[in-house]
Amino acid sequence: MSAATSSQVRRMLLAPWQWRRNDGSLWALRLYGALAVLLLGVPALAALVWMEREAAWRSVWACACLGLTVLWCEQVIGLLRLDHPHAAHAVPGHRRALRAAATGLWLAIVVLSGVLSGVLAQWLAGNGLRVGLAVALGMGTLLLLLAMAFHSWWVWIPLCAAPSLLGVSVWRQFVFGTGLWLQQLWLAQPLGMTLVVLALQGLWLQGLFGRGDERHARAYAGRERLRKISAANAAGEKSALAAYGRWGELLGMPTQRLADAWLAHLCHQAQAGPRSAMARAEVVLHGTQHWVRHLSALLLIQGLVFVCLLAVLGLTSVSMAQLLEGGRVGLVIGLTSMALGAVLSLPGALWQSRREQALLMLLPGMPQGAALNRAVAWRQLRQCLWVWGVTLPGLAAMAWAGQGLHALAFVATAIPMSAWLWRDLSRLRSSGPASTFLPLLLCLMASWASFFVLTRWPHMLWPWASAVLLFSAALLLWRWRGLQRWPQALPVGRLA
Repeated sequence: MSAATSSQVRRMLLAPWQWRRNDGSLWALRLYGALAVLLLGVPALAALVWMEREAAWRSVWACACLGLTVLWCEQVIGLLRLDHPHAAHAVPGHRRALRAAATGLWLAIVVLSGVLSGVLAQWLAGNGLRVGLAVALGMGTLLLLLAMAFHSWWVWIPLCAAPSLLGVSVWRQFVFGTGLWLQQLWLAQPLGMTLVVLALQGLWLQGLFGRGDERHARAYAGRERLRKISAANAAGEKSALAAYGRWGELLGMPTQRLADAWLAHLCHQAQAGPRSAMARAEVVLHGTQHWVRHLSALLLIQGLVFVCLLAVLGLTSVSMAQLLEGGRVGLVIGLTSMALGAVLSLPGALWQSRREQALLMLLPGMPQGAALNRAVAWRQLRQCLWVWGVTLPGLAAMAWAGQGLHALAFVATAIPMSAWLWRDLSRLRSSGPASTFLPLLLCLMASWASFFVLTRWPHMLWPWASAVLLFSAALLLWRWRGLQRWPQALPVGRLA
């Protein structure tokens, strides 16, 4: 590798960290690093102190592999962002440096994980060579799949759906049969098979980067659109489905028509009173997160999932309980995201509509002062309760499949989280990933604590539910008193 290529590779690998420095969010990167050390280092040290030697070192190895995987995800996202079609054919050596950076980092992580695993296995059990080769092959496959998923969003669909369909007998027999055949093939020549598969994976990884043609331009534009949408979503500024492209526009057409019909109804029934004024203002205040759009989109998503479940049930002999058992992880994540959607997205929606809020204050009957604070807070809480109610069919299905405690422990934390919305909106600032990270972290900690309690002591369900409701009521009462003394909520952010 020439000196010029080495310099390009080094700068490309440093690009994700430099972008954060340029955005002024280097402090957030330090925070994430400290949390990574806390979440990975503390369990590893705890395992070394309290667990037996073999189990402890396996836990340390698992934490190390997880850290390397997170590092790879951060780097490959940055490399794909650098894969601009104009630079591919206009910057000398750009394509070669990108491929060298991705392949070199991938190979370094694979070799490091394989060597460490082999040394650890040789020290503990004496079968280091095979374990090292198996771990290297598994790590290489995992990293390649993640790179493919970040390159093409549709790869996430089979990756997420495959474990959920293990309840289908035909698919389960195919997966385990193919896995057993590959295992026997690998055991016959472990070293040769590992080298051949890793070489093919390295070539596939290099093929993910474009050639500067029209196909490359379309793929890069699609990734950039999804990256911007993800950044906005992480900041709480939810984008409409139309922002995802033609398919998103088609899927979002029913919700758009419902929103238009609701606005026409409000304008037709308009009156010079606080209730009518707030109903019309809410359409602008919450924008794409207005309750009509939000609830209709959630119902549409749940309807599509239900249709897919019925299709699988009709084509296979698996029962609904078995299907929900296999997909409970994905369902819990989906229900939790739905329940927390309004809590995390409404502040961003208010910030986006801040320029129109001065005109909204001129509506006849628009409340002022503390009355406006109470009206805005009530409509936010009402939307959170509506969204939480929409998740009840999913909760009922999970409970019917015997997994209700898993879902309830995570979804119910959205109720006390709704008190986070009641704040001094006149001092609201632009939200970002770091601003939503702390409440989300607290929510996850409470969810895992609830999950541990309900799993360990199932008979504590009703006392736990009562405690959650009482805690939520206390938080809301405390924040309600603040609404009386805070400055007028609208326009938001004027005193920030």
